[in-house]
Amino acid sequence: MEFLYAVVESFKSLRDREVIKFCILNGIIWAAVWISLAFVLWEEVFNITAFLINLLPFKFVQNAGAEFIFMILWLQAVLISIGVFFSLFNSLLNKKLISIVVALFFAIFWFVVFIYFKNEILNYLEKLIRIFPFESIEQAVAVVLAVFVFYSFYILSIFLGFIFISEKRVITLLKEEYPYIEISSTLPKIKIAFVLVKDFLIFILALIFLYPLMFLPVINVFIIVGLWAYIVKNALYETVKALIGNDNINIGSKLLWGFSVLSVFLNFIPVVNLFAPAIGVFSIAHYIMEKKTDMLENS
Repeated sequence: MEFLYAVVESFKSLRDREVIKFCILNGIIWAAVWISLAFVLWEEVFNITAFLINLLPFKFVQNAGAEFIFMILWLQAVLISIGVFFSLFNSLLNKKLISIVVALFFAIFWFVVFIYFKNEILNYLEKLIRIFPFESIEQAVAVVLAVFVFYSFYILSIFLGFIFISEKRVITLLKEEYPYIEISSTLPKIKIAFVLVKDFLIFILALIFLYPLMFLPVINVFIIVGLWAYIVKNALYETVKALIGNDNINIGSKLLWGFSVLSVFLNFIPVVNLFAPAIGVFSIAHYIMEKKTDMLENS
């Protein structure tokens, strides 16, 4: 329940205009940077992904490419439905049980819809893959993988950017909400950047070994989200700990993964993905601050 409370509070923190401005500007700037770099580096990255894809059997690539897109479409339908629902009924975010029920409802609803029309959707996607302006299906799937690589760089950048530019505003908001808890910021920006880059290099190695699994239904979502969460989880925790201190509060590995997975899930939704770093930072921050509050009340 503490996890859900921290998540709800993190969404409330997004109401702040300064935070919204930071998220939008940060996302737009990094999008421009990586789109530009993609034009420059596209051929090199595509050659690598094409080489990896050509190592797989043709029939596997043909079927798995459509399955991969199928799962992404299902996930986006679920996340967009949840986002629209809570934007219309914002007050229900405070009711944790309702939040869980609504999320499960949309997940099951779209799962049933997609399974019912699975053959039609997959046939359409396979035909779509064949008419792509590429010399072969392998190249089409290689393009998808190359886009994923560049998008992963984008995710790394927006998390790093938000951490650096929003430090003062995050502290201000937390001080306003928790005035009875002393906060002293000593954010080691070089250390945070090093943690992110180190974990991203491990991510690249893991991607090379696990890329065939990215084209298997259901498993691919776990692989993608797991890899993205791995990139950011240590940096998120180190950032919040440096910003507000954890006073030896054990957040736990499972909870840390949970907060990280939640934030990177948002990266599947265009525009909403701009706010993913803020959700990650604020959810962990609120969790630790609530623990500190409990310690003060019990002391």
